[in-house]
Amino acid sequence: MATREELAQAERDAWQAFMEVASRVPQDRRDDRTVVPGWSAKDLVWHNAYWAMFGAEESARQAGASFVDPFAGGGDDDTDRENAEQVESGRALTWDEVLVRAEQQRARVHELWSSLDEVSDEAAAFFAEESFIHYDEHREEIERFLEG
Repeated sequence: MATREELAQAERDAWQAFMEVASRVPQDRRDDRTVVPGWSAKDLVWHNAYWAMFGAEESARQAGASFVDPFAGGGDDDTDRENAEQVESGRALTWDEVLVRAEQQRARVHELWSSLDEVSDEAAAFFAEESFIHYDEHREEIERFLEG
């Protein structure tokens, strides 16, 4: 598995690529909830920042212990409910507020991540899924939205 520093750099690189695409969404289409069914580009920026923070917090919370995926054995209902709640909270914000808060969350992600003495392969994989792999998935969806 990659080192903690390599994973942090992968997060930064993927976020930059994601935001380059998200910033191309015209201002009048940023709240258009058809990027993915029911979700806008603004929702996806907020969503990605949230889950990156969740991944870092979970890695920090479980530091020094055997990492256990918090979703193991659960169904999609809990994740869907969490997604709905966190996206709804971002909808009260403007695009610029979402960007500022997303960057604040990412700063905290890197603070938490760099504070870990050791990162297991399981924690690293979980962090990757919740951050840069996730960013890439939604970047592709926004690209398709822009092409359509």
